[in-house]
Amino acid sequence: MASAIEATSAGITDRIIAIRDKWHFKQHPLSKSLAKGELNLRVLAVYMAQHAKYVRYGLQAFGHLYARGAADVRKMLAENMAEEEGLIGGHTDHGAHDHMQMIYDFCEIAGLTKDEVLNVTMTPGWYGRSLYYLNVAREEPVGVVLAMQFTQEGQMPAFNAEIVLPALETHYGIKRTDRAAIFFAEHEMADEEHSSRQLQLAAKYLDTPALEERAEIVAEEMCKLRWGCTSDTYRMEHLRQWDELPPTVS
Repeated sequence: MASAIEATSAGITDRIIAIRDKWHFKQHPLSKSLAKGELNLRVLAVYMAQHAKYVRYGLQAFGHLYARGAADVRKMLAENMAEEEGLIGGHTDHGAHDHMQMIYDFCEIAGLTKDEVLNVTMTPGWYGRSLYYLNVAREEPVGVVLAMQFTQEGQMPAFNAEIVLPALETHYGIKRTDRAAIFFAEHEMADEEHSSRQLQLAAKYLDTPALEERAEIVAEEMCKLRWGCTSDTYRMEHLRQWDELPPTVS
């Protein structure tokens, strides 16, 4: 018979997965448009440029969690970051690659220069998501942080495997082995491993009902913010619906 702690861990794992799946952005209109080949690839490039700026806050968040975490958390983060920085090989046949360079490579093919990627203006949704992620890593208990991270990285494998890679090859003439697709091919597999470890560690450190409840709240808030920032990009770049601005702001 499973112990009370084991049962609790299994329960919170299922509940965090359910939150991720409820808000999974593979269901977003942007993703559905991409899957049908109806999305201008430049829109996905703008999305990735926004993601690149979000990652800058994510790196700060990783630093906070690394400083606060026990050895198992630190080792997981160190391995994750070594892949991100291209210090060790990833999960494709292309070997070690700087993940930011992978973003630049895709955006170049999709019509966005490196300067445009670097100088993209974060939308309110993207900015809010970035700051929330950083604040959680700085302020919340370690198990709560890990649960939140799982709901973000844990969306990438299905998004890439079910939406991006098939769409690129079917509708846009880009194979998964092409330079422009390496980012998505890499994260199809790497984020499966990363998110699995995050969830396992989250279950370990969410060892009270109060922590489990807090993790569910934070995870859902973060998933809502991801959906919201995706809506920002879809609405502005695809639907061409821009926010109202003061008359003195161009």
